[in-house]
Amino acid sequence: MIRDPHRIFAISSLVLAPVLLVAIELFHPAHFTLDPGMTAFLSHPQAGDSYYKAIAYFGPGWWFLLHMVQTPLVVIVSFGLLLMTDTFRAAPGARYKPLAWASRVATVVFMTFYTVLDGVGGIALGRELVVLKELVASSTLTEHDAQAIRFFLDRMWVDPWVGGVGSFISLTGSWAVFVAAACTAGYLAVNRKATWLEVALLIGFGWELQVAHASYHGPIAFGLLALASALWLWRKRFAI
Repeated sequence: MIRDPHRIFAISSLVLAPVLLVAIELFHPAHFTLDPGMTAFLSHPQAGDSYYKAIAYFGPGWWFLLHMVQTPLVVIVSFGLLLMTDTFRAAPGARYKPLAWASRVATVVFMTFYTVLDGVGGIALGRELVVLKELVASSTLTEHDAQAIRFFLDRMWVDPWVGGVGSFISLTGSWAVFVAAACTAGYLAVNRKATWLEVALLIGFGWELQVAHASYHGPIAFGLLALASALWLWRKRFAI
């Protein structure tokens, strides 16, 4: 049995953090880039709509808060993935260690690029929309000026390098988490540290998060990770 600090760390990073992410990602809308457009959608609260997947959207202040919470939680989950590949303790009898190293490198890439993505397309964008709304309300900016800023923000949202969808940082982070999950699952499987169910759930987590972290893919992904981890920890005789 791993010592108590490791147990608390494992439960926090692999079960509790994913469960929290499931909850907040249910309020992360999708499919708004083309219709009605990013700023047109995110600038105002939106009722639940099956097309946009989220239960509800509470406005740009929520977009900011969501990503302020999501960003550190994703980092915490990443450290949990590192724990699964024996990064923080010796494993002298482990086989196929290149799988562990591939997972570790991919996990760091995922953690880095998702932090950048959330910083640019989540935290910063949310505050930009809030401040823009305040400036228009106080007549500091004219509606004509505001429209020009919205046009710029819409263009940056689809920028091929730093945009919120389909960009270099977005795709790099997305594929990195799939590689990390697949290699982690492979390492656990070849070392007989996980059942095939746990392996399948981990791969499912990586694939779903590779597709998107917005609803419904994000909640499904983190739900699969929490379930896989709970089963894995239970077998390792953790008190969950």
